[in-house]
Amino acid sequence: MAIEAESDEALVRRIRNGESDLFAELVDRYKRGIANFIGASVRSSADVSDLSQETFLRAYAHLGTFNPQLGRFSTWIYQIARNVVRTHLGKSLRRPATQELPEDQTLENALPDLSESSDPEGGILRREAERELREALAELPERTRTVLALRYFDNMEYHTIASTLGLSLGNVKTLIHRGKIALAKKMHEREVRAESSAHQRGGMRALLLV
Repeated sequence: MAIEAESDEALVRRIRNGESDLFAELVDRYKRGIANFIGASVRSSADVSDLSQETFLRAYAHLGTFNPQLGRFSTWIYQIARNVVRTHLGKSLRRPATQELPEDQTLENALPDLSESSDPEGGILRREAERELREALAELPERTRTVLALRYFDNMEYHTIASTLGLSLGNVKTLIHRGKIALAKKMHEREVRAESSAHQRGGMRALLLV
């Protein structure tokens, strides 16, 4: 059987039995999803990269504690990522604010474009739309943005999200429902502000041309 066709749990067994190089396959399977998940709470691309790496290092170091009878590997590694993010955010509250990276060093630019379309202009538009979405998402409460990130960036099923975050299924459904409404409102507010700003700039240019 090809490695790509083996389950996560089967790979974990082989890694435990000495085939440590197979952990790279697990990293390939989850690196984008973990980065998206962390990126919903952490805006600096450098921090996203560091925290993603820390997540996989912790997962490898504690692979012996993973018990497939208690849940899937995907749930286990996202729980690690969640703890890593919480620790980071806790430290951030206790340290002076640092300067944000320039816009051209965002998560979207740091990660390769894995879509089928290779059209440069289309890629720029997609990155811009995703950047706007992430910025709006970052304005929502932690649990809400985490649930939405797992659902829409990582395509997790509701019951998997509930297991990963330690929430009831009903709670997850409620958070997603309310989160979608809140996110749509945030996106609308951002569009209104952008249109207002563009209108003001246009009026200023008209005055300068008089």
